[in-house]
Amino acid sequence: MTSGRRKGVKMPMFEQNKGTKKVDETIVGIDVTLTGNLKSEGNIQINGKVKGTIATKSDIVVGEQAMIDGSVKAKNVLITGTVQGNIETSDDLEISPTGKVFGDLATKNLIIKKGATFSGKSMMGEKKKKETKPVYELEEEPKTQEQTKTK
Repeated sequence: MTSGRRKGVKMPMFEQNKGTKKVDETIVGIDVTLTGNLKSEGNIQINGKVKGTIATKSDIVVGEQAMIDGSVKAKNVLITGTVQGNIETSDDLEISPTGKVFGDLATKNLIIKKGATFSGKSMMGEKKKKETKPVYELEEEPKTQEQTKTK
């Protein structure tokens, strides 16, 4: 069984140190069309078409032939195909020269290679805690002499 990856393409996010625990990997093959949400604890490799949300606590690689119509959330994401939807990562997001992203990005580190396509907003850096909005109290207007006489 092959992994569905092209020979010669390095996927540094998936490389493991010797002696570390093997991470499970989910592969959506090039001839597969998936409609619905895909959630995993391990790495995900998308080579086919997905319409829906993809989420993992690990890494996602979107292959050159892949087309995703939906949001993507992971630790690290490498895009060499097409994503129409928002992407959120806790660490790195890389769009390769063949990658196309149409949506908003939220990531700690963003890498866009020469030749890549990106249309949307990007937000980078550490994730901020939700800000609380100040509460404003309305003050009473000072009463005029006429208002105090009538009471």
